[in-house]
Amino acid sequence: MDLLARREHGVAELSRKLKTKGFDPVLIEEAIQGLVRDNLVSDQRFCESMIYSRFNRGHGPVRVRYELRRKGIADQLIERVMDVLAPDWQQALVDLIKKKYDGSLSGTPAERAKKVRFLSSRGFPQELIFIVMRDANIDQD
Repeated sequence: MDLLARREHGVAELSRKLKTKGFDPVLIEEAIQGLVRDNLVSDQRFCESMIYSRFNRGHGPVRVRYELRRKGIADQLIERVMDVLAPDWQQALVDLIKKKYDGSLSGTPAERAKKVRFLSSRGFPQELIFIVMRDANIDQD
């Protein structure tokens, strides 16, 4: 219950954490099924929470999907929640560029390439980066 009091957890993540603490796997399974039945643990709520959290930190959809998969969330659930929440990834990218680069992706081609690599590492697809560079009135020189 201490783990659940801090933040949402997915079923697989909670199970993994309890196993590393040395609890019996059979008891872990029973306890988690009871928590799911009582709606205290929900993969969907965990997925929603993580998407909002990462979106607000300036992470892109590629990275968010990767992190959710690593936490044991099924691809179908990730896509369904992403469709329902429909975060504005393009606006998140524009905001990140404004914050990190003062709204300018100008510079030498090498500097621009470095900036694009950074944005890609934050989880934004290159196609979206180039669309934003072209269409969102961001200075490119």
